[in-house]
Amino acid sequence: MSNQHPVPMRTVISHVAVPILMGLVMAVAYLGGFHKPSPHEVPLAVVGPTQQVQPIAAGLEHQLGDEVDVRIVPTVDQATQQLRNLDISGAYVPGKTSAEMLTASGASDTTRSVVGQIGSAVALKQGVPLRTVDVAPVSDNDPAGQNGFFFLVALTVGSYATSIAIGAAAASHPMRRRAALAAVAGALIPTLTFLVARLGFGMFAGDSAAVWGLSVLYSEAVLLIGVGLHPLIGRFSTLVYSAVFVALNFTTSGGVFSPAMQPAFFGWLHSFWIGSGFVESVRRVMYLPDVSIAGPLTILVGWFALGLVSLAIGSAVERRRATVAARPTREELDAATLEELEEDVAV
Repeated sequence: MSNQHPVPMRTVISHVAVPILMGLVMAVAYLGGFHKPSPHEVPLAVVGPTQQVQPIAAGLEHQLGDEVDVRIVPTVDQATQQLRNLDISGAYVPGKTSAEMLTASGASDTTRSVVGQIGSAVALKQGVPLRTVDVAPVSDNDPAGQNGFFFLVALTVGSYATSIAIGAAAASHPMRRRAALAAVAGALIPTLTFLVARLGFGMFAGDSAAVWGLSVLYSEAVLLIGVGLHPLIGRFSTLVYSAVFVALNFTTSGGVFSPAMQPAFFGWLHSFWIGSGFVESVRRVMYLPDVSIAGPLTILVGWFALGLVSLAIGSAVERRRATVAARPTREELDAATLEELEEDVAV
């Protein structure tokens, strides 16, 4: 029989509580963000002269309320450009014998589906057939327009898990060495992941350099934050990073549902969370060349800067701990004082 004392039950419970909390965080985030997508203030246009299409626009507003934000656009060309600029999510073009619904699957395939249903209901009420026109289509190798999101998932798991490994296994090494490891991993992980996506599945054809560059920036940000904050949160790193980079990140990225299809909280996070910066940048590079990537790119750069700040904070915390550890304890001071007294008495 072993003579080792059993681990205190309080310690056991504290370890078991971490994965339970992880599951709870995942449940709240995923169910809250994905379980019931419904439109709210989805920008829709009705195309045509104001006097002619005003009754249709008014009918949509009356029927759907705050689910849509209806506006009137004079021409099809203007509506098409607004779709490609992400100013609207769909445009209904009425006609005497048929109608059209202009959509943009490259912006969001799920939103395209919703506005298509709205257009079908309006056309049915008018008694005319509806033709759907996709003015910003996705590629044949990305039929749901979600390749960027799935790439984000693979990139994230590899990056934040590696940051935990570096923070734990290299804890005895200087922070600058851990930062160097993070920088190398931040280039290696997205490169390998990209090669799998590009060579193995034919993804991102024609946009390879841009997508690879964005993935490196994203991975570096995640790794620097993970390594930098590890001294502060220690064994709770997995819980914190899974919440930040998985639970909240995936649900707010816009990769599955656009912010207009989610509760307001997730739409608010979409405006500055790191995953949205990556997904929206990739989406614009691939399918929406008329839209600047400055906004989502700024999000990525901001999180990279946060990674540098995290390294500085983690390094400062470790220096402070080292200083405190180097100070003699009260017992050591008392022992030293007693030794001095004994020497004085002996003299």
